[in-house]
Amino acid sequence: MNAVIFDMDGVIVDTNPTHHTAWHRYFEQHGKPLTDADFLEHVSGKHNSQIVKHLFADKPLTNDEIRQLGDEKEALFRELYKDVITPVPGIPEFLKALKEAGIKTAVGTSAPLENLDFVLDALDLRQYFDVLLHERSITHPKPNPEVYEKAMSMLGVTSDESVIFEDSMTGIQAAKASGAYVVGVATTQSPDELRPFVNDVIRDFTEMTLDRLREGVGVA
Repeated sequence: MNAVIFDMDGVIVDTNPTHHTAWHRYFEQHGKPLTDADFLEHVSGKHNSQIVKHLFADKPLTNDEIRQLGDEKEALFRELYKDVITPVPGIPEFLKALKEAGIKTAVGTSAPLENLDFVLDALDLRQYFDVLLHERSITHPKPNPEVYEKAMSMLGVTSDESVIFEDSMTGIQAAKASGAYVVGVATTQSPDELRPFVNDVIRDFTEMTLDRLREGVGVA
């Protein structure tokens, strides 16, 4: 194991409840209330461009308009989250342990650069990562494995040397497709829901140690 790659939302920070609130408010602002059923089907785990296209399905949008509308929602999210931002328990300590052990690290998120900067700087975690990939770094969002394959390439490692932490089923599909060892973080789904699809499951990083990770990967 030479590299560990992290999704951001639901892994480094448990932003999902705030994203849920932000999407509900955003849809309401545009006169289209969002039911919980619609959220699960059309929002959860989807890329912003897909969500915006669904919201404004009754009118054609240019790519620039889609991007601008998505940016508006993310600005709303950051405003809602700035006073309550907190790391997933144990992640700062785990990142420090990885750094001290000389293990390379990356973030591979489909979130906008602005959100990535917002999270890393608010929590003072930027120092722990060697590579940072975000929405603009890739062409194909998750479940396509591009973001993780690119992270491995930039870190100079193979999938056999890599571990990925993910929380959503869309992200787990991407992580598994990359060929890496995948650990599910049970912030979005329950441990039982994640377990069939990943190599290991944790509730948060207070349950994860380097020894546990090495044992799971099969590194002495």
